[in-house]
Amino acid sequence: MVIKWQRKVYKLPKRLYLMEKTKLYELLNEQQELFNKEEELIEREISLEPYLRGNEIVIITGIRRCGKSTLLKIISKKINKKKIYINFDDVKFTDFKIENFQDIEDFAKELHSIGPEVVFFFDEIQNIPSWERWVNNLFAKKIKVFVTGSNSSLLSSEISTFLTGRNKVLRLYPFSFKEFLRFKNIQKNPKTSNERIILMGAFEEYFEKGGFPLVIKNNDLELSKQYFEDILNKDIIRRYNIKKIKEIKDLILYLFSNVGKVYSYSTLKIISGIKSLSMIKNYIEYMKGVFLASTINRFDYSLKKQKVSSSKFYVLDNSFLKTVAFNFIENRGQRLENLVFIELLKEDFEVYYHLGKKECDFIIKKGLKITRAIQVCLNLESPMTKKREIEGLLEAMQKYALKEGIILTLDKEGEENINGKKIIIKPVWKWLLER
Repeated sequence: MVIKWQRKVYKLPKRLYLMEKTKLYELLNEQQELFNKEEELIEREISLEPYLRGNEIVIITGIRRCGKSTLLKIISKKINKKKIYINFDDVKFTDFKIENFQDIEDFAKELHSIGPEVVFFFDEIQNIPSWERWVNNLFAKKIKVFVTGSNSSLLSSEISTFLTGRNKVLRLYPFSFKEFLRFKNIQKNPKTSNERIILMGAFEEYFEKGGFPLVIKNNDLELSKQYFEDILNKDIIRRYNIKKIKEIKDLILYLFSNVGKVYSYSTLKIISGIKSLSMIKNYIEYMKGVFLASTINRFDYSLKKQKVSSSKFYVLDNSFLKTVAFNFIENRGQRLENLVFIELLKEDFEVYYHLGKKECDFIIKKGLKITRAIQVCLNLESPMTKKREIEGLLEAMQKYALKEGIILTLDKEGEENINGKKIIIKPVWKWLLER
């Protein structure tokens, strides 16, 4: 920083750029108090034991507001050690510099000590320069560290170089349907007709509002819109210094309004007004990088053909289909398909779509083999719709030598056998509870 005055140049002392140690200590003390405050916590459908064992750095990634901070609290309750918590997303960390890392260690020494008997919890650390080097130093001192972040940059190759063999990654998503029911204290195995009615009502709410914890807790779908705006402005537009705001918003509106549909870049160029193909690809990658969305490709045994095939776009919480997408005509079928995709993604499957003479919504690859074929359809009441869905599924089953396939619907259940192929028809809510 340079100040010009009457043609003289004065350089400010470097120390003034740093976050003052006293102010840092005040902030850290406030954060310890908030972190240790007693509150009711909803357990997630995650096996935490593998992440508690050993000294590896645990990196928790996921979209903003999906519950990462709460998960840190849940983890802290399971660890019988002294703890230090820091939320780097606080605006007061604006002046934080590399030299301040030592101040944090000094704070830990004064509060507890520094060594294996202390566990560090770092929230939204991705915007702090050289955090990975410092965390690696803590690891070398045999200190257990849990880190959260809302950007896939936490998993970049550069960071991996520092943390290779020293970290475990936990990907967190908004509530699953099971977690939603637990939060609402609703039985997932209804024993009476009244319990079943309550369960169906809960699914309709989850189907529409998605799984963001505060959206559900406050019954406020508008929070989803706010989350989207925060992610778009802070994590994409500001971070990547994007100037064409209208164009990226038009692109997002189109993609969010057409989930589950095959898109081509030529169409996206026309819709958004963005002339650069590489820029469109970058914008989609930015959305994927902050866990707003994901894409799948058409499956082909040729990797070259697979890479150049048209993709399908999905958002990572169903609430966005109500608060961001264009809803002139509500497409519940798209929303159902999006919900199924999110669940498949949570299970860490390799997901593709099949397109030959017919289409199948999802095929799952495990190792070198296709192991499952899944169709999603709101209902099968129309004979034409049922014929289309079954034919698409059968074509995929035939091509990949599958004996069984599944059609997920809103509420229909049954089973059909066609030419030695078994087709299971199941309601999505029941399928979600079996995961």
